[in-house]
Amino acid sequence: MCKVELENRVSEIQEIKTKLEARLLQLEERAHEIDDELSEPGDDDWSESAVESENDEVLEKVGNMAVAEIQKIKAALKKIDSGTYGICESCGEKIAPKRLEALHYTTICINCA
Repeated sequence: MCKVELENRVSEIQEIKTKLEARLLQLEERAHEIDDELSEPGDDDWSESAVESENDEVLEKVGNMAVAEIQKIKAALKKIDSGTYGICESCGEKIAPKRLEALHYTTICINCA
């Protein structure tokens, strides 16, 4: 890889890192809000309690999805810091920049997906 290509790759990765860090903050804030909402005491009214229970189930699923994405983002950030970001965990080849741009925390190339 020539110097210009390497500089471009470093720049692309830094840009992705910035996006990942911003997304991580959003998700952590949302997960905290969900935890707060789920820890609030329920309503004494039976019908209200039933609606709240349904809402809590949805919130819990959203929270679980946020936690899963947080874990993937943190793993991607660790890979960036260690210099292994953008390398397919399956075949060891470089993951295409367009794929990384579309799914910043992917760990496998399109061929292995």
